[in-house]
Amino acid sequence: MTIMLLHSRPDTRAARRAQSRTKKRSIAITFTALATMAITPPVAAQYPLQEVEVSGGNALQPQHVDHIGVRATLLYLGMQAVSVERIMGTPSLVDAVERKGGSVLVLKYPLELIGTEVTITDAKVSGVALDIAGIDAPTLANFSRAVWLGMTRTAVLRLLGMPSEDRIRAGDGMSVEQMIFERPGQQVISIFLIDGRVAAKKVGSSFPANIFSFALPLSADQGGSEIDEVANWSRQQRIRVGMKMSEVQTLFGVEKMRVDYSFKGKPAAHMIFETSLGKSFARFTFIENVLTEFADGGATSLSLVLDGH
Repeated sequence: MTIMLLHSRPDTRAARRAQSRTKKRSIAITFTALATMAITPPVAAQYPLQEVEVSGGNALQPQHVDHIGVRATLLYLGMQAVSVERIMGTPSLVDAVERKGGSVLVLKYPLELIGTEVTITDAKVSGVALDIAGIDAPTLANFSRAVWLGMTRTAVLRLLGMPSEDRIRAGDGMSVEQMIFERPGQQVISIFLIDGRVAAKKVGSSFPANIFSFALPLSADQGGSEIDEVANWSRQQRIRVGMKMSEVQTLFGVEKMRVDYSFKGKPAAHMIFETSLGKSFARFTFIENVLTEFADGGATSLSLVLDGH
């Protein structure tokens, strides 16, 4: 498959200013959403919940966090789009979003060991996201796709309404709520909340015994054939999923914004770093200090965005 990008140039200064304002509004919304994830408390149950007795073969398994090698660790911020297919292969799905100045492509690889999405802007990698929770599985019914990882219980109910069935289980020091939703002519969907926030989604009403477990990426093998001359990498080339939080902090200094939260009982954080002094920034997500997602924030300076200009 050959990735082709369409480009056009704004005809006037006014068009460029409008595009810049749109980008700033988008970034501001992102900041607000990240902050909301951290400060919005889960609400108490507003209807009876079903306590499910867990025993024998239905017992919840203790949490296990695996670390596995994935091809996405070979991708870096600013990589040429033509190199992505060489590393990742042909994507299962490509979403295209037209904008002034060109197109944004989202390449989806749900069959990777950890589902992966790669965002291409202006023929270069502008973001990589690993689906650690399996929240974006292609088999999920469309009505459930608006539910995202970390969403509060209240938000799920507002979005999808009352579930047809609701179950509560406890194990390994955490509680799990399983909301089961049914829609005519569509698959039954289960949404799982751990300690009041969405942690997983799946087709059907069965309860996975390993609900607490997940996998994180190993950092790229810097001695491998795909990666050489590490000492000569630019700072952008060093941004890869699988790297440690401390490595990102060494590259870019103290983060400009940080929202801490919990993923299946493990520490997690959304962070904003200024990647070029006074010029650009990027957004990062860490779980257990491992980078699982990064996205370029564009050329607008962070100070201008935070000041609302």
